[in-house]
Amino acid sequence: MEITQVLRNSTLFGNLDTEVLAVVAGQLAPLYYGADELIFREGDLADCYFLIALGDVVLTKGSGIAQREICHLGAGSGFGEMGLVSDEPRSVTVCATVDTRLYRLNRDGFDALIDSEPYFARNVLHLLSGRLRSSDEVASQVLLRAHQGLIMSLSQLAESRDKETGGHLQRVRDYCVLLAKLMARHPLFEAEIDDHFIEALYHVSPLHDIGKVGIRDEVLLKPGKLTEQEYTEMKCHAEIGSRSLETVMQYCQLDMFRVAQNIVRSHHERYDGTGYPDGLTGNAIPLEARIMSLADVYDALRSRRPYKEPMGHEKAMQILLAGTNAAFDPQILPIMMENAAEFARIHDQYDGATGSPE
Repeated sequence: MEITQVLRNSTLFGNLDTEVLAVVAGQLAPLYYGADELIFREGDLADCYFLIALGDVVLTKGSGIAQREICHLGAGSGFGEMGLVSDEPRSVTVCATVDTRLYRLNRDGFDALIDSEPYFARNVLHLLSGRLRSSDEVASQVLLRAHQGLIMSLSQLAESRDKETGGHLQRVRDYCVLLAKLMARHPLFEAEIDDHFIEALYHVSPLHDIGKVGIRDEVLLKPGKLTEQEYTEMKCHAEIGSRSLETVMQYCQLDMFRVAQNIVRSHHERYDGTGYPDGLTGNAIPLEARIMSLADVYDALRSRRPYKEPMGHEKAMQILLAGTNAAFDPQILPIMMENAAEFARIHDQYDGATGSPE
């Protein structure tokens, strides 16, 4: 009786015939989860659908500093259909937030309903369509994973040219996400920074130096100071990377790639207008590029390069502070300084980081 009522109250099963509901009810297995207990992780095999009889679950994406909450679901809601329909791994992590009772329908039962019950198939399609329409960034989680894989592959291609920058992409990504999350709490930036902006930063920030694939090894890896001509060539990487992303955007007009292009082209601009390639000043520099500028310079100061040894956290922060009103946004840098210990922690957490004692 209880199972049938739960099915009647659900989006996917509510309009099915009584006979069909009886068959489905016989296939459901009850499960119980305590508060904060994991149900499944992002990337796990998608082998069943879950229906919530009682309680509440939270869906999150990412991990660590980059973890973000997608939504909460309560009694009568279900989850897990995306992986079954797309035949892809789980696209989110799901945990119970309170004591929760679920019913589990395995893949065979779910697929049989899709194949034999038009109303059920239509309900699934309606549910997925609603979710896709509500997404501003990507058409599906499957597409997002494809983009993410492509972005990291391209980023690693650029980083592989320099064997002494181990962990740079991951560190800079996490610096950007942390700084954006801190800025989002500040009245000056709360209207500009939302979850979509932070998610885009997470995915595309590793692309910032993609243009370095077009710079000669003799310049990119030179152990000493660059000549004026070599420095001019090195600066071209911002425009090379920007042109590469223009080509991508001819085929894919995602906001994510517009953020990427702004970062790639403008993260070497300086707040006082003396940067490159366009000599932008102040807020004319895209916000995402102003964030990346701080993250990239901090990590460069902390890391070994062909032309320098790494320096400690305190000295790096002193150098950044000296750049206020010249290189960096004077409204963003204090937010970083107030949370300096978090940036030091991120630097030290990745294997391959090449820091030095204070």
